[in-house]
Amino acid sequence: MNINWIINMVLRRLVGRAVSAGVNAGISAVAKRSKRQPGAAPQAGRSRIPSVKPGRRRS
Repeated sequence: MNINWIINMVLRRLVGRAVSAGVNAGISAVAKRSKRQPGAAPQAGRSRIPSVKPGRRRS
């Protein structure tokens, strides 16, 4: 075994653990986001200003 082989082995293990931790953190973040109560925060697609319906305008 030379030093290059040992370094590659250690780095491979460290990178594998880092990737696994990142994937697990991402999955946890998505799970927490989907568990939020609907209506707790305004949805991004809707405006808080009510729309003006046709026929309701006053002059």
